Amino acid sequence: MDLSWSNVVTAVWRTAVLWAVALAVFRMTGKRTLGKLAAFDFAVIIMMGEGVAIGMEDPKIPLVFPVLTLVVLGLLQWILTYLNVKLPALERLTQGTPTPVIRNGQVDRRAMRSERLSDADLAMELRQNGIDSPDKVQEAYLEPTGKLSVFKKPSAS
Repeated sequence: MDLSWSNVVTAVWRTAVLWAVALAVFRMTGKRTLGKLAAFDFAVIIMMGEGVAIGMEDPKIPLVFPVLTLVVLGLLQWILTYLNVKLPALERLTQGTPTPVIRNGQVDRRAMRSERLSDADLAMELRQNGIDSPDKVQEAYLEPTGKLSVFKKPSAS
């Protein structure tokens, strides 16, 4: 592709259109997609990025195809999140469930192995929650987003 003025203008135009559509689709899917990524959210974002990249790289592809890709992925994401609210079993299937990794100060080694959570990762997550030892924790759950939710023992407050 040569760097003629018309090609540069076309690339800028296509980029601007795809950026606007991607922004609109992300706004449509809601805060949940941007704030805490579950596996499905992550997959949709990667696919959206690929759709935009193809639309920006290849001026021979009609702009309607990458735009349509973004809109369809956004609609699928919106529909799935709507259905997840209505059908808890579907939400468990598509989003996963929290895994308890600490109960009453005791680390569940089997759960940690199952989730591939190392001692170093657990220690880091506890430190980020202001806790220096698992025995100060009543319960801790590894959320489907990969974040650790921690409930301190009453005496550890």
